[in-house]
Amino acid sequence: MVRMEKVIEFSRLGSRIGRATLVREKSLNSLTLETINRLFAQIEDWIDDDDIACIVLDSSSDRAFCAGADITALYHSIKSDDLAHADAFFTNEYRLDFMLHKTEKPVLIWGNGVVMGGGLGLLSGCSHRVGTPDNRIAMPEITIGLFPDAGATWVLSGLPDKLGTFVGMTGCQLSAGDALELGILDYVIEHEKKTEVISSLEALVWTNDASGNSMMLSELLKQFAIKESLPHQLLKHRSAIVGLIDRASDDDDFFDVFEAGMSTLEIDEWLVGAIETYQRGSATTARIFHEQLQRAPDMTLAEILRMELDIAGQCVRHPDFSEGVRALLVDKDRRPTWRFASTKEVPQSYVEEHFRSPWLGDHPLADLI
Repeated sequence: MVRMEKVIEFSRLGSRIGRATLVREKSLNSLTLETINRLFAQIEDWIDDDDIACIVLDSSSDRAFCAGADITALYHSIKSDDLAHADAFFTNEYRLDFMLHKTEKPVLIWGNGVVMGGGLGLLSGCSHRVGTPDNRIAMPEITIGLFPDAGATWVLSGLPDKLGTFVGMTGCQLSAGDALELGILDYVIEHEKKTEVISSLEALVWTNDASGNSMMLSELLKQFAIKESLPHQLLKHRSAIVGLIDRASDDDDFFDVFEAGMSTLEIDEWLVGAIETYQRGSATTARIFHEQLQRAPDMTLAEILRMELDIAGQCVRHPDFSEGVRALLVDKDRRPTWRFASTKEVPQSYVEEHFRSPWLGDHPLADLI
């Protein structure tokens, strides 16, 4: 008999807190369609349950909250022509992210260690976002020919000084200090204090006032938060990166200036990694992400998620996504053959094709407002 893998556990903390814990530790809690569906159904129930005053989302792993989607599973579904599986995954993932953004009840997420891709999408939707000093936070989709999604257009376009452009283009890893200063995290707490924080949550006197509960939770987390300055990675280079993005944004050819200007940055190991990730990544992804940011300022969160679902639907129907996953995670040769070798070669018409809805009839997220 085949044993079903356990992907998530649900529990109660006291009588008024619902807790959802990701438990796929070996895969760094990569998200499957089952995980997404179960998490959505349970959180929706908790939101509608007057007895639940607060929701906690965490991981059983000390290494990671969530490294993103189970990309290999998506790859195999696409290669077997089961596009319905990939479509359902992205649709339901974005619907879950939207629900987290919109609920009035406080949602505490303990985002320890690795928080990437869809994991960052979950974190971004929560009202009380806790990180840990060992955080590695990123949207590294350029490495697999996908694109920064799960609401990343909303989050990255909102970062100060257009720094989100660099974050999405390079897939660079942010430290806890970077994420805290940029507003991606609300608190950084030592992971060793998690049990004490959870016990303190249970001791709080919760009411049916969502706003009051949120303020009470904030005050509690402030007591545990690290007060000392935390190390930066991205923000060590803030001035140089902002200057580069500004020059590129002011030019008729963003990518000419952006790519040439990278060589003028003061290089350290972290920056070398970011630049090499960009250079090895999908040129189509880079062009798509630039277009996402151009469209974002006039869009609501619901409109952004509909746009991202259109792009995701097109990515599973175009070659770079499957090729990127093959090279990085399946064959592991790290030699992807991208559809276009450089951003100069990617026609604007090909970029715009990724923004056309592949859905016949109503959009799957048409009801989001």
